[in-house]
Amino acid sequence: MATKISTILDEIDNGSIALPVFQRGFVWNRKQVRELFNSLYNEYPVGSLLIWKTISTVPTRGKGKPPFAPIQILLDGQQRITSLYGVMRGHEPTFFDGNAKAFQDLHFHLEDKKFEFYQPVMRNDPLWIDLSTLYQQGWSGFDLISENLDATGISSTKYGTQIGKLLSIAEREIHIDNVTGKDKTVDVVVEIFNQVNSGGTKLTQGDLALAKVCAVWPEARTAMQSNLSKWQDSGYYFNLDWLLRVINTIVTGKARFVHLEGAILDGDPIKVGLEQAKRNINKALYIISNRLGLDHDQVLFAKLPIPIIVAFLNRYDITLMPDKRDKLLYWYAHAGMWGRYSGTTEATLDQHLSIILDSQSADEALERLIDELRIWRGGLDVREQHFIGSTRRSRFYSVLYMMTRMGQARDFHDGLPLKKSQLTAQLELHHLFPKKLLYDSGYDRYTVNALANYCFLAQESNRKIGYRSPSEYMAEVADNNPGVLESQWIPMDQELWKVENYEAFLEARRKLLAEAANTLLDGLLTGYLDVPTESDDDPSSEPTILAPTRPTSIIDDEEEALINEINDWVIDRGLQAGIIGYELADPETGEPVAMFDLAWPEGVQQELSQPVAVLIDEDIDVLVAANRHGYRFFINQEDFQSYIIHEISPAFADENETTEYKSTLRVNLRTGE
Repeated sequence: MATKISTILDEIDNGSIALPVFQRGFVWNRKQVRELFNSLYNEYPVGSLLIWKTISTVPTRGKGKPPFAPIQILLDGQQRITSLYGVMRGHEPTFFDGNAKAFQDLHFHLEDKKFEFYQPVMRNDPLWIDLSTLYQQGWSGFDLISENLDATGISSTKYGTQIGKLLSIAEREIHIDNVTGKDKTVDVVVEIFNQVNSGGTKLTQGDLALAKVCAVWPEARTAMQSNLSKWQDSGYYFNLDWLLRVINTIVTGKARFVHLEGAILDGDPIKVGLEQAKRNINKALYIISNRLGLDHDQVLFAKLPIPIIVAFLNRYDITLMPDKRDKLLYWYAHAGMWGRYSGTTEATLDQHLSIILDSQSADEALERLIDELRIWRGGLDVREQHFIGSTRRSRFYSVLYMMTRMGQARDFHDGLPLKKSQLTAQLELHHLFPKKLLYDSGYDRYTVNALANYCFLAQESNRKIGYRSPSEYMAEVADNNPGVLESQWIPMDQELWKVENYEAFLEARRKLLAEAANTLLDGLLTGYLDVPTESDDDPSSEPTILAPTRPTSIIDDEEEALINEINDWVIDRGLQAGIIGYELADPETGEPVAMFDLAWPEGVQQELSQPVAVLIDEDIDVLVAANRHGYRFFINQEDFQSYIIHEISPAFADENETTEYKSTLRVNLRTGE
């Protein structure tokens, strides 16, 4: 069957068409909205809708209950219908969840026949018309536009066809496929939705579980997002699926979301579970940050073991004594660094939850968790080869950071321990052998960025060293601050500080790092680690951080300068700064996938444009990962800036009487041209 767009919008207004809570919110950006109206104006195909007609009680978005039965649940077509409703009605529908700016202020140029969102340059051009105003006024708007044009000396008869075509969009018919029948349960319909939406983002079991939670507690999503925002403000980025997983383990004692359905006859268990989750997640982040020193998202080994820490704290409800705390952290560190949850996530979570719930004491649970990990791994010793590799996607980057914070590593300049409480600025990632020195000596990117070539320093120390050779500056450090180099696991054979012996230096330092890692971790297990925690703050309070510079795939100072130049250029145009050294994580496992030089994971205009990345001289696997995860990426500055000018900020592309844009001559640092 086919239905007029105007009729569909009327049915949304009277409540006979609704949106199920298991659908994600509105995610289209302005370009997609503009292209939809361009297609409708030019009478191009815009696809059909999929509607589920049911008399069942189905949780839907928005306020109030739909007055009609059967209710029509919009399964496929939300983005298109929401865009049409937002532009034609001038406001979002009741079921809306997203950024309304994506469809606000859409205009049409009567002469050029193009759609654009409002820019100041349109102000004095009567040929730009506001579409929302036109659709709300209907054919009377036709007369008003004609009068306005005639008053400015422009013949309105020339543009009658264009205005008529715009108004006729409301009468355009869209084909609707209906899903009906008593056998069409919510689970069946979700499967149908996923098959129809195979080209987009599929609904997960977590989405469906959250929909059922919202049916008994409509404010659940908002309450959970509020907590996620607070952790994000502290530098920890968790998603709804992850938080719901934690709540699920508390409420049901199981990892799989299917167990949650029987526990949510009303919203109270979920409310209680969220409060317990919040309290114990804060405790978990507190001990991870202040004992292991892993004080922000980029250095967390993994996020999936945290629900087990939360379950442990919730089960035994005790103030952790130092020995139990350290054993729990010993388990967490090993579970993260060896990737215990990178495979069958739910099965592993269930196995560890069973250990916690079946044990008779906290001590027994800890012993069994550690034994399970040791048997699975075949031993938990760290070896020097584990420190082979570059920082990208390396779990042992986090090990190095943890060792720096736990092992009393000291700064090269003032000799002070690199503790959060003693820092006045961020830590910086330092190449022991400067990048320029190594590239000039013929080493490749992988070898230059070897993990064993890194340490962490205060900003002042990093700046003072600059491009100096280790054979020069390390000798000074050894004389001025005895013991400092040893605290950073630097081989003290000065022959190894020469660039020609760089690879031998890496080999020697890997051995020292492995020995130190085993000492620290064994100290956690046995209780013989005499390292104070970083803070005495209330462990149930919101975590605070002082994040260091993250590892990046930037290979040299020239590339770093280019990335900063691009970021500054974006900021100068009033847009949001990108994240330098952004680590892309798998949405299901939380495991790192790739490192981007510069990224806007929520779009340069947040939620109004697709995820974007700038990837300079990256390997093909990084480009593939960016494409697979929905990023639009650029491999040079010029193409990225063209994208910003012509697609994000079209007004920048046009000079006028008050604004003139100039180009600056730049030298290609690699070719000299």
